[in-house]
Amino acid sequence: MSEINPYEDYVFSLSDEQFSYLVQAVDKRIDSKLYGVTSFEEAALRYERKPVCPKCGSLSNHEDGYTPGGHKRYRCEDCSCSYTLLSDSIFNSAKISLHKLMSYIQLMSFNVPLQLLCEVLDISSNTSELWRKKIFETVNGYQDHLKLYGTIRIDETYLSDYSILHNQFEKRKRGLSKDLICIVTAIDSYKNMVAIISGHGKPSSKRIKDALESHITEGSTIIHDGDRSHNGLIKKLNCASKVYKADSKDPEYLKYMALINNMHGWLKRYIWRFIGMDINNLQSYLNWFIYLQRCRRDNEKWPKTERILRHLVLTDTRFTRKY
Repeated sequence: MSEINPYEDYVFSLSDEQFSYLVQAVDKRIDSKLYGVTSFEEAALRYERKPVCPKCGSLSNHEDGYTPGGHKRYRCEDCSCSYTLLSDSIFNSAKISLHKLMSYIQLMSFNVPLQLLCEVLDISSNTSELWRKKIFETVNGYQDHLKLYGTIRIDETYLSDYSILHNQFEKRKRGLSKDLICIVTAIDSYKNMVAIISGHGKPSSKRIKDALESHITEGSTIIHDGDRSHNGLIKKLNCASKVYKADSKDPEYLKYMALINNMHGWLKRYIWRFIGMDINNLQSYLNWFIYLQRCRRDNEKWPKTERILRHLVLTDTRFTRKY
């Protein structure tokens, strides 16, 4: 016999309003158990976020009472602006609950399309799109500080740019044409990786250097397919070069280029989930992809969802809905 739930009759006896309050309390208990916090402000305090003036960026302030909603208020000593702990963050004036946002983050970390997010979490398409843009805003520029070292594989992969319109009788160009977006990629033996958009079509030596020069440690060993556009980067950074010509029948090529070829497969499967994506947002999607790969790599040291929450809370960036 199945065990009788002693709370079932009680729950069914509640009015809709009472049941709504009960659900909120249950959600908070779950959040407290999983993350140790029940609100964005508690998360900010736990991760020791500093109150930053949203107007001038100053950290000089003094406490100035509380807002009508019960949040501690600060007064900037440089420009006299009044603000809260979360004013200069994506959580400024957030109406979504911590529990729902954490569910949103979990689904987004599995690259779930927006329509499915709306369906599962019972939120509007506008809310779903807004929070994706807010989260993307926190990783824009994330790759700027990434540095690869040791043995590094570099290559390029391509995506069709469907924003380029063609005459209905004109065939799409074949090969590495200007219709294809070039994404320059690199990955080291520790699975640190970068993916940078580098114009359209086959890249020049200058485009390769512009994309990767700041991300590769001088004196590293570069494994690549021998494309001449790579030579300028290798020479500039005084790197050793190991060439394996692209040949799917060559076991040496398959062995030594497997890591970056797999990266291209992961990246394309990720991008193909977002049919209809605005191509102008592609670099933001790539930034999120790289950030997630790093989180997954270190998941045993730091649970992925908690790490993402800490990142969002500590990032000083705001995103305002444009009407």
